[in-house]
Amino acid sequence: MGHEFGEPEVLWRDSQHQFIWLGSGDPAQEDGIPSNQYMIVDGDEAYILDPGGYHIFDRVVKNVDRYVKPEQVKGLFLSHQDPDISAGIAGWLQHMPNAQVIVSGLWLRFLLHMPFGKRMPDVHMLRDNGDEIRLQSGSLLKFIPAHFLHSPANFHVYDCRSKILFSGDLGAGIVRVGKHAPVVENFEEHAVFMEGFHRRYMASNQAVKQYLDRISELDIELICPQHGAIFKQDTVPRFIDWLSRIDVGVDARTW
Repeated sequence: MGHEFGEPEVLWRDSQHQFIWLGSGDPAQEDGIPSNQYMIVDGDEAYILDPGGYHIFDRVVKNVDRYVKPEQVKGLFLSHQDPDISAGIAGWLQHMPNAQVIVSGLWLRFLLHMPFGKRMPDVHMLRDNGDEIRLQSGSLLKFIPAHFLHSPANFHVYDCRSKILFSGDLGAGIVRVGKHAPVVENFEEHAVFMEGFHRRYMASNQAVKQYLDRISELDIELICPQHGAIFKQDTVPRFIDWLSRIDVGVDARTW
């Protein structure tokens, strides 16, 4: 993978399907916490995962437009309600006329506070116990419940064709300026950047255990979080093992 801030890269592809990293912001130039956005292209349709807030809209749209036309985007997935995920949704819906919002029904009433103008969004409300969408190629996107990690209605996406798991805030590593790398190269060093965030933001060890049980039967090649570096090869099982052992939230007792 390349190391240029903001530059997209195809993480996986075949003749019908692509899983694309849409780049990440430079923390020296973008306010807030730099975030990753991803897009799944299947046939002539596309789905964008956690499209982001208003201030990164121009950068991300520019990268999306390298691969698909605006009308090809069929879904804007929001893993939960945080503004770094959803604050730019009105702009996305104006730019992508055929896109529906894919989100837990728990957050629908919050979305109605967004400045949508005359066009209210078409919403696919995810079922609490999980959901799926069948793609043009016949493959599936599976929406995996990750409740209380950290949001009470939280979902991740498993792309069955590429075997990539989009893990939202789980696996986020908040790194120092100048230390950004798109792929985890040294797990021990990277775990230092994950620990504080996970201990404070993830609700409990029980929530983690329930989630790990849900993904235990998935064949995962990459884990792609919304913040920080991507896990691949041997760092995938190492991250899962680390997550199973760390105390988080009410069980961490860090306050």
